Amino acid sequence: MLVANLINQLQNRGYSPQLWPAQIQLLEFDLACACIDSRRVRPNDLFCVFAGSKQRGSDFIDSAIANGAALLLVDKLNEQCDFPQLVVGDQLASVAGHCADLLAGEPSSKMWCAAITGTNGKTTVAHLMRGALQEVQVSAASCGTLGMMDSNGSITPNLNTTPSSDIVHAWMAELLRDGCEAAIVEASSHGIVQQRLTAVSFDCVGFTNLSHEHLDYHNTLEEYAAAKMQLVNSLPASAIAFVPYSPMLLDLCSDALANIASWSSSNDKADYICRISETSHGVDVEFEWQQQHAVIHSDLCGYHNGENLFVAALMMLSKGLPVEEVCAALSSQAAADGRLQQVDVHRGLAFVDYAHTPDAIEKVLRALRTSYPQHVLKVVFGAGGDRDNSKRALMGETVSANADWCVLTSDNPRTENAESIIDQVATGVLKNEIEFHQIVKRDDAIRFAIEALDDNDVLVVAGKGHETYQEINGVRHPFDDRLQILEAVQCLA
Repeated sequence: MLVANLINQLQNRGYSPQLWPAQIQLLEFDLACACIDSRRVRPNDLFCVFAGSKQRGSDFIDSAIANGAALLLVDKLNEQCDFPQLVVGDQLASVAGHCADLLAGEPSSKMWCAAITGTNGKTTVAHLMRGALQEVQVSAASCGTLGMMDSNGSITPNLNTTPSSDIVHAWMAELLRDGCEAAIVEASSHGIVQQRLTAVSFDCVGFTNLSHEHLDYHNTLEEYAAAKMQLVNSLPASAIAFVPYSPMLLDLCSDALANIASWSSSNDKADYICRISETSHGVDVEFEWQQQHAVIHSDLCGYHNGENLFVAALMMLSKGLPVEEVCAALSSQAAADGRLQQVDVHRGLAFVDYAHTPDAIEKVLRALRTSYPQHVLKVVFGAGGDRDNSKRALMGETVSANADWCVLTSDNPRTENAESIIDQVATGVLKNEIEFHQIVKRDDAIRFAIEALDDNDVLVVAGKGHETYQEINGVRHPFDDRLQILEAVQCLA
């Protein structure tokens, strides 16, 4: 796209970019893509100069230019740099998203796009929807915690649940070239607030739930909820959003242009209501859609997965797919990677789960308690470093209230002292009478739990799920809970 055309398109979208120096020759230059990371800049790219949390964006201008950048997108003119710049003021993040969209060819407007937000369940809903859409012959891709998965099942790892806007739009352009018809994106609160999804044309948004998480970033639950609702409030009138029935959440989107539909598994005031039954095989979900009775029979374990299935069903049905096909396709889906994933052990049962919030771990433990009521429920868990520390004691209290035995260990301590984190979690564990142990090294903790496993035990190793690393002092070391369990079992053979 010519620089002149990009400026005109941005003006049509309500922005006022200023080109420096304002030369006719520069206006006729053909730009390739928008790029936020200087390391990924290619010839003729627009380099978006963002300030990071620890470094200035301007520190990477030379690197971007060396890699072939043709133009800089900046919030204010960098007078120390004589390279061409497009100045956009304090709307840099938003303009960068629109530039990424325009230079990619506006791909999201040419396919069905859905976003999933909420504290827990985003990955499961995205996984369910992608698999079920494929089964009803809709070519679908998903992007989130497990990576960017195309319609062929190829995965590109993500650094964040919601990637930066340049990556999102470039990914969607590639999907479109490959004939993909639908894209499902996990929308984290950080991703929404930091405008990583700006200019993505969403047809549908699903909101799973809201509970204690990220309060180090959002300060209060109300601010956290408002951050999530920015996504809903940005939707066009043609879109639909499925929001949990909650006066607070519904009030936050009362002025939204999109159609807002509330859902619930318990409150009959909601627009859409489901009945969830936990069975010996998993869960059954019953509901009505446009006067048609619908039932999903799933092997997934837990009431929370019943709600995940319901949200996935509503979103798929909003696309106009037949009720019977949607229910059958969702009924056949297996659990997402690292979500109540069973690992073979020498005796008893063992699961790995990504649960790392008080609400998520409570739901996992209740699901296992319901499925295995006569078993002794054991847990290995910790809490991440450099994140919301107000949830640590709550996690400990939740585990001690719902399990019979636990081991406190490190999660991803990052730059914090692992023992200090464990001590904070332990203050919550002590609020209930339960046998517990503190073992700092996660591999030692898992091995200890496996050695203590009896035939009547159910063990869940929680917190990391699908992750294949443990982050300590800024370094990601290879670490997979599932492999650690298998290695511990082999040592006992």
